[in-house]
Amino acid sequence: MFIHPSKALHQTRQYLYPYLFLLPALLVLLSILIYPLLYCFEMSFHSYSLARGLRFIGLRNYVEIMHDPVFWKSLRVTIIFSLSTVSIELLLGLFLAIMLNRKLWGRNVIRGLFLLSMLVSPIVSGIMWRFMYNADFGIINYFFEIMGFSPQVWTGDPSIALLSCIIVDIWQYTPFVMLLLLAGLQSIPKDFYEAARVDGATGVQQFKYITLAMLKPMILVVLLMRTMDSFKVFDMIYALTGGGPGTSSLTTSIYAYYTGFRSFHLGYASAISWILALITIMICLIYIRSIEVPTID
Repeated sequence: MFIHPSKALHQTRQYLYPYLFLLPALLVLLSILIYPLLYCFEMSFHSYSLARGLRFIGLRNYVEIMHDPVFWKSLRVTIIFSLSTVSIELLLGLFLAIMLNRKLWGRNVIRGLFLLSMLVSPIVSGIMWRFMYNADFGIINYFFEIMGFSPQVWTGDPSIALLSCIIVDIWQYTPFVMLLLLAGLQSIPKDFYEAARVDGATGVQQFKYITLAMLKPMILVVLLMRTMDSFKVFDMIYALTGGGPGTSSLTTSIYAYYTGFRSFHLGYASAISWILALITIMICLIYIRSIEVPTID
């Protein structure tokens, strides 16, 4: 079949127009995302010093990291922080989503109040909670004393410093989890519950086989987003404890920052960042493979 050249050119232009509109966004992504990642990956194979500059050393940074006790300590802190925050936020967010999905008086106002913590940036929340945790004039110790408990050194005690960071993260991001799960709950057809009640299903069975089953896609989204965020957490903990006291709340991101921008071991810090990124990717792949998302034909 013969196609006139002008018509073929017109079809080609129509095909390319969407990509031309996307081109500026792609260029921005390449410049602010892809290029820094590739540059960081290249830097991880180099050593940097003010006297010698960049020097290629191959895999030496990665080998040294495997024998670095501070790195393993920071990775342990990161894993504990991530497991604690993600699991508690998921459970609390699901509970709040179920409660706010019911017909309650003033539920829209309650939803808005819950979302206030999301409006605060992590660095500001870290500073704000640092004042609240203050051992001398903090409001939390004030209420502890009113209730008859002894005041705590929340950010200065190595045994509870990480717990203090976990509490702040739960306070800030549980509403975000609740919002996503609430959207998932409202997308479940009511006919499913009516049919289950007709068949004699109990409330527990409805929750297990309908609510949880239909929420799996949103739960997967929550797990992916919160795991990635919690593994690379930096600003809130940096403002709250600075990774201390000692290494009690030192996450891998903060350790990479100290290594790169205070000790000026940029290649070593880049290797730490890439190892953390690979661990996060592997965990997310495990989530994707282990959570079977239902499909409706």
